[in-house]
Amino acid sequence: MREIRTVIAVTGEDDRFGPVRHAATDRARSEHATLILYDLDASESPLESPLPTEWSAEGTEDEVGDRLGPEELDAAGRAAIAEQVREARAGGVDAWGWLPNQADRDELIAYASRQPGAHVMVPKGDEDLSLEDLPEAEVVAAGTR
Repeated sequence: MREIRTVIAVTGEDDRFGPVRHAATDRARSEHATLILYDLDASESPLESPLPTEWSAEGTEDEVGDRLGPEELDAAGRAAIAEQVREARAGGVDAWGWLPNQADRDELIAYASRQPGAHVMVPKGDEDLSLEDLPEAEVVAAGTR
C-alpha cells in the first residue's frame, strides 16, 4: 500500500462538504499527513483568479505557493475556508487551503499530481468530481460521521 503524505479534501464556503472535510481531517490525523482543503467555491468567475496574478501587483504571483495558511486565505477573502483550516489545526492536523482557478475534475487531478503521496477525498454522487477510477481517491458518503 502506498504511503499517504497529503490528504486533499474537497470543501466549500458552506458546510455542504462537511462530511468529506471531517473524514479527511480524521484520515490526515491517523496517517500523520498534511491536509489540504480544496475550495470548490474559489473559482466563482472564469474571468478572475482567486489568487494574485501578475496583473494584481508586481511580485505577488511569486509569493503565493501551492498551500495557503489561514492568514492568506483571509486576505484572499475566503474567511470560511480559513476557519476550516484553523479548526483542523486546532485538532492537531497540519492543515492548509487551496483556491483553484477552475473547480473541476481535471484541475483537482492536476493539483493532486503535484502533491507528495496524495490521497484525494471527494463527495459521493458528484458527477463532476467522479474519481472512482483513481486508486488514490476516496469517495465519502454524505451521511459519513
